[in-house]
Amino acid sequence: MSNEALLKEVGTLLSILNEGAPVALGAISWASPVVSFGNPAVSKVATLGLNPSNLEFVDRVGKPLLEPYNRFESLGSLNAASWGEVAQLGVQRIWETCEDYFFRNPYDQWFKRLDRTLTKTGASFYSRIGESACHLDLVPFATADKWSTLPRGHQTRLIELGAPSLARTLSASDIRVLVLNGATVVREFSRLVAADSLRAQVESSWTLQDGRVQGISYIGRISEVGSIALRRELLVLGFNHNIQSSFGVTNQAIANIATWIGSQSEGVLV
Repeated sequence: MSNEALLKEVGTLLSILNEGAPVALGAISWASPVVSFGNPAVSKVATLGLNPSNLEFVDRVGKPLLEPYNRFESLGSLNAASWGEVAQLGVQRIWETCEDYFFRNPYDQWFKRLDRTLTKTGASFYSRIGESACHLDLVPFATADKWSTLPRGHQTRLIELGAPSLARTLSASDIRVLVLNGATVVREFSRLVAADSLRAQVESSWTLQDGRVQGISYIGRISEVGSIALRRELLVLGFNHNIQSSFGVTNQAIANIATWIGSQSEGVLV
């Protein structure tokens, strides 16, 4: 995937944001779209989440992150009154903050744990010289409220807005393995691909809370997302646990998930 394609995608997302539909559905009006965390052009592995956290743009008390602590661009950092005013130089800056995300001020509390699930693939979000990984979202817009609190209709429409961008990014990238992060992501992503694309299986070594919470893996191959054909077939792997949860998800469970992802990816990442 060329940077030119990614720059074009940023421009497309800016147009969607400027038209107002994402904001009406709960997106932060002044926060830039996030086409990726890291660079899909140099990544063969990507994780997939729901949408960027509001903490990518604000601190714990809701104040906007300002330079040099900001993670992404905003209307304020670009000195623009609207997204329609952002010129090509601003588009370039938005892309560069995506590309360099893990080497500026990443939200490590969230990403470090997810990165551990990729260790057996040899890829990492934080690698400059080895195999790089990136993170993508179903929806490229941060919302002011947490995803789980949004009305279901708003969630559905936001995914409809984001799915074409996700498909274009996957299609043009070098990504071979897509890892779905958690049961909600698995459920929403499954609605965008062919029926029965993903097979579920109980994983006894992922069981949590003395057997009260089952571990479930998901695996399949896809060639389209949201009826948009991809340039190559992708291996999709998923797990049901909320890796970022501070309650219940053990280090051993994360290690077992990592081992499974690594073994399933063998022969694919070449």
